Amino acid sequence: MSSMTDELDRTRSALADAQAALASLRAELDAAVSDAQAAHRQRHAFLAGLAHDLRNPLAPLSNGLELLRLTDNDPAGRLRTRGIMERQVGHLMRIADDLSDLARLSGTKATLQSGTFDVAPVLQGVAERLAATLQAQELTLDIQAAPGTLPRVRGDAARIGQAVGHLVADIVRHTERGSVIRVAANPAGADGAMLVVSVASAADLDDAPRPLEDVDCAALGLGVALAAQLASMHGGGLQGRRPPGARRVRFELALPVEAAAAEAPAGVAARPPVNGQPALRVLLADDDRDFSQGFASMLELLGHRVEIVHDGLEAVSCMLASSPDIAFIDVGLPALDGVEAVRRLRGHGRPHDIVLVAVASRGGAEDRARAAEAGFDRYLVKPFAMEDVRDALDATQAARAGLERAAGRFASTRPA
Repeated sequence: MSSMTDELDRTRSALADAQAALASLRAELDAAVSDAQAAHRQRHAFLAGLAHDLRNPLAPLSNGLELLRLTDNDPAGRLRTRGIMERQVGHLMRIADDLSDLARLSGTKATLQSGTFDVAPVLQGVAERLAATLQAQELTLDIQAAPGTLPRVRGDAARIGQAVGHLVADIVRHTERGSVIRVAANPAGADGAMLVVSVASAADLDDAPRPLEDVDCAALGLGVALAAQLASMHGGGLQGRRPPGARRVRFELALPVEAAAAEAPAGVAARPPVNGQPALRVLLADDDRDFSQGFASMLELLGHRVEIVHDGLEAVSCMLASSPDIAFIDVGLPALDGVEAVRRLRGHGRPHDIVLVAVASRGGAEDRARAAEAGFDRYLVKPFAMEDVRDALDATQAARAGLERAAGRFASTRPA
C-alpha cells in the first residue's frame, strides 16, 4: 500500500512539473506572438510612412514630366521645371541612402565609431547643415546646450548628429513659416546616466500643459525610423509624443553619458586645423574621363596637386613610382580593377603612408568587405558629397603631420 502511495505521489509531482512547464511554454508562446504582432504593426506603420516619403518627391516629378510635354516652346518654363525635377531626384537619392543606411544598421554586423564627445558642437553642426532648409521656410533653430556644461555622451558623434537632423527635419515638415524649433539637451534619470535631447516646436513647448499621447515613431517616416534605430544602437531610445489629433510630434532622444570623461593619453597632442597645411599629392584613377576631369578640377581648386590615370596597371605604377599622399581609385578600372590594383600594390610592399580611397558605384556589404580586405582605408559611393572628400583629405593631412593615422581605419560613408 505504501509503494502505491509513493508511486501516486511521484505521478502527481511529475504531472505538476509538466503542467508548470506547459504554463511556461504557453507564456513564452504568448510573448512571442505578442512580439510578432507588434513587429507586424511596426512594419506596416513603417511601410506606410515610407510610402508617404516617396510620394512627396514623386508627385512633382510626375507633374514635371507633364509640364515638359506641354512647354516645348517655352525654354524658361522648361528650365524651371528641370530645376524642380533635379531637386526631387536629389530627394529620392537621399531616401535611397537612408533606406540602405537603415538596412545596414539593422543588421548584425552594424558598428558605431564610438567615443566620448560634447553634444553641444554636434547640435551646432546640425544647425549649420540645415541652415539653408530653415532659411527657406523662415524658421529659426534654437539650440539650448552650452558647450562644457553637460556630461559627455558615449557614442558615435556623427550618427547622433544624423539622428537629431532627421528629427528636426520631421518637425520642419509640420511647422508654420516664421516659427522657432527648439533643440535642448538636459541630464535625465535619478543618477544622471542619460542625456535627453528634446526636439520640438517652441510654440508647442510654451503652450499650456495638455495631455499627450505616445506616437509610434516607425509610422513617422524613414528619417525618424532611422533616428530610432540609431538611438537603440547607442543603448538609448527615442520617444515621440503629441496632443491627440495633432500632427507635430515632440521628440525625446535619450543617450547614455560617460560616467567620467576619458583622459587623453599622455603625449598625444590635440589635432590642429588642417587649413594651411601643404598641398597634398593626389592620384585619381578612374576610367570615366568626364568624372576624372571634374573631380580633379575640384581637388585642384582646393589647392592640391592631382595626377590622373585611367586603368589599374597605370595606378599601380604611379603609386610605386611617385608615392602620392592619397589615391582615389575606382574599383571598376579596366586592365586591372581597383581592388586587384591595391592587392598588387600591397604585394609590392605598399608604401604605408598612402591613404587609399575606394570609389564605387555600389556599396553593398560584400563590396565593402572586399575593398577593406584588399587594403583600402576608405570607401566612397558615387555620387558622393564633397564633405566626405574633404574629410578624407583632412585626415590625410593630419596623418602626414604625424598627429593621427588615417591608413588602416576602414571608413565607409555613403551607402548604396
